[in-house]
Amino acid sequence: MRLFTMAALAAATLPLAACLGGGGDNDGDLPENFEEIADLYDAAEDGELEEASEDMMSGEATLAGALVIFDVGEDDEEELEVIGDLTLDANFTTNEVTGGATNFGIYNEDEELEETIAGSLEVEGEITGTTMTADFWGTLTDDEDHYVNMQTTEEGGTFYDADGDLAVVGDIEGTINDENEGASIDDYYEGAFVAIEE
Repeated sequence: MRLFTMAALAAATLPLAACLGGGGDNDGDLPENFEEIADLYDAAEDGELEEASEDMMSGEATLAGALVIFDVGEDDEEELEVIGDLTLDANFTTNEVTGGATNFGIYNEDEELEETIAGSLEVEGEITGTTMTADFWGTLTDDEDHYVNMQTTEEGGTFYDADGDLAVVGDIEGTINDENEGASIDDYYEGAFVAIEE
């Protein structure tokens, strides 16, 4: 059994830009900054963004966006995405980042909310230069509890200058604990996060 057992649903794999919908009251509406976040992710992937300057990375900043966990379907025909609202508080004086992700849901290829998920994830990490490393952990619940333990990948997240606004883009990986016939199983998952200064 994979994460969040659901009825059979044929869905194609979503690129991150297509699935950054999460959010709000889990009513299926895209966030107000959906287009901005999607464009930001694409630009970062294509190497079109400059890293943030020292002036931008001073004092404190609050960034908002989305956290995505890829491919949570039970088989190859059910590659759904778990998406939640992400808030990060970056302190460039102490070089610490904290935050959380809430309002999770499972989304299909049409950006439609299939199922809401209770629970939240905490975020805690460090800032080195323009790189952010962090842990993402907590419990998400459908009909069962699933403990999430994920981290930024080796490259970490990167702070960028997004047309004068501070932004961060990165990939995550780690495990989600599930129960399979009474046995505790840690399954490996990958995901990503994008946030821009409010």
